[in-house]
Amino acid sequence: MNLNEHIMLWNHASIKMLDVRYILLERGETLREYCFPASTFLCAVRGRAKIWLDDSIHSVSSVQVLHGGKGTRLDITVEERFEYYLILYKAELSLPASQEWERFIQSNRPFQLQYGFEPLYPLSLADKAGRMLEAWMKSEPLDKFQARTLFYQFVHELLWQMQRQGIEPTRPDLAAQALRFMNERYMEPITLEMMADLLDCSTRYLTKLFKSRMKESPIRLLTQIRMGKAAQLLTDTEATLQEIALQVGYPDAYTLSRSFKRHYGLPPALFRSKQLRADSVLKLPRIRSRSAIVSRLPLRYIDNGSENNYQLNGERYLRMYKEIKPASMAAVTLLFCITLFLSACSSGASTANIGAGTEGKVVTDQNSMKTSSSQPSPAATTKSYKDSQGTVVIPTNPQRIVDLTGSFTGNLLALGVKPVGAQIDALKNPFLKGKVDGIEAISDSFSPEKILSLQPDLIIVVAAPSMEITYKELDKIAPVVRIEYGQYSYREMLLEYGKLAGKEQAAEDWLKEWDKKINEYKPQIAKVVGDKTVSILQPYAKGIYAFGDFYARGGEILYKEFGLKAPKIIKDNVIDKHEGFANLSLEQLPEYAGDYIFTSNWGWDKGDPKVLYDSNLWKGLPAVKANHAFFINAEGSYYNDAVSLEAQLAFIVASFLGK
Repeated sequence: MNLNEHIMLWNHASIKMLDVRYILLERGETLREYCFPASTFLCAVRGRAKIWLDDSIHSVSSVQVLHGGKGTRLDITVEERFEYYLILYKAELSLPASQEWERFIQSNRPFQLQYGFEPLYPLSLADKAGRMLEAWMKSEPLDKFQARTLFYQFVHELLWQMQRQGIEPTRPDLAAQALRFMNERYMEPITLEMMADLLDCSTRYLTKLFKSRMKESPIRLLTQIRMGKAAQLLTDTEATLQEIALQVGYPDAYTLSRSFKRHYGLPPALFRSKQLRADSVLKLPRIRSRSAIVSRLPLRYIDNGSENNYQLNGERYLRMYKEIKPASMAAVTLLFCITLFLSACSSGASTANIGAGTEGKVVTDQNSMKTSSSQPSPAATTKSYKDSQGTVVIPTNPQRIVDLTGSFTGNLLALGVKPVGAQIDALKNPFLKGKVDGIEAISDSFSPEKILSLQPDLIIVVAAPSMEITYKELDKIAPVVRIEYGQYSYREMLLEYGKLAGKEQAAEDWLKEWDKKINEYKPQIAKVVGDKTVSILQPYAKGIYAFGDFYARGGEILYKEFGLKAPKIIKDNVIDKHEGFANLSLEQLPEYAGDYIFTSNWGWDKGDPKVLYDSNLWKGLPAVKANHAFFINAEGSYYNDAVSLEAQLAFIVASFLGK
């Protein structure tokens, strides 16, 4: 496809913007194996870096624009502080469905094309990308519409400059992308449909491409990769068959054993014993590692049920070797497996006696298992949990949890679970005093070395794009669950922690007891407060924060559980808009100061609370004059975990009822 044809197709495209992101990477940082979840523009604006789109390398030292389709792999090595935008979109063509056009689009796949170039007029593109992000980050529908108009302006400017510079887009190698995906993600549930969706093509097209290029179907090649990895682990480690099954993409030992025997002609146990005897005859030393696959290697995949579940997790390493092992029969066996795999990719010879997968189905489909009573499946030691990015395989009953959320550690303590490590901010919560003794404090840097020393089997973090590089490092230590702040109510959050810790019943029991307390006090407080308003205020150096019904500080209890009214300005600007808080000026204080006020100093910016509390404006408020201003614990106000909520409830009840 030449550029003019590409421009013509843009004229007939229906575009849906999916996301605009700004990313900053410091010198020496790297981004590895991020797969574009949709067609994507990368607009570099400052710094210097080497960028790979699949196998195409770009040296970027100024404003530069790159484009890749869905499934394109992005790798970045930063040489100097690097800033860039990612603009994700989905394009569909509204053309007459003639056979000629369908063949043209199928063979060229216009919005999957790759290119990168340094524009003649860079400031125009960088400015549009920056304005696009600014509009996209706002919540109003009109702002989103503005972002979309800026996107079209960005694309027009881009295509115009490409035309002026003679830049032609190139077609990506789908087979290479799919093969790399299988080699990197063989331990995850993979279907032909999943790979086709990732690469934005049909299953029929992908299968036809593999058979013409590699003389084999994608799923059969995936089976070969998995069997080769299983043989390697059987030979080089003492891991159990259940652990190996989970590591190579099978749900249990029985399913792996059946596929292994079909592939190699003998069961895994016999295969391992033959290798042991062979090594014994050769008298070669063997390296044995402790069996830690399940607790050390998380499995993650993206649930495509939501269009916004973009990010695919990256690096997967098997850290099981203490030194390089001398050549042995195991190495010969592994070399044989690789030879079989390569022969499938390079020759036309039939490999039907090698593969064992079934096209179009998950290779590890549990519905196809028929477990006999004489050979029961091992008890499940792991379970799937859906976090903010996809599905993570975690221990069924984790014993050594590291909680790095800062805000929610008290949920574990309320369920009778003491984590082995927690973010230092959580340990400063005064409501947890006496409950966190012996828990190791983790600094804000989340040092992987420190966390590794705790030998966790589960790590819980708050989802944060700026921390993804660190999270990927932690993924190599134990399964990492990413929780998005604000995604759950405090009730839902406790239930989620119950699922994570294997304490579902304890979470439900806590909520039942909590509801008893709420139902006991709610009518009493309603009788005292009536139709009067309640506000939650925290002064800081330049103004006052007014908080709503989900950002801790007792808001969940006051507004949601007890149903108390907020002043109109807080209701309109915070609660109704589902904002956590609003930044208000001191002059507006009489508008948003309720008949009852719960307050404390913000404290983090070292502002002097006396500027407010000693002012005539504050002292003249009706709530202050009536002694209806209650000073909540400043340090404890930031938390809304179960333990902190119990303490806040006790304070609120005492404030209103004098109990």
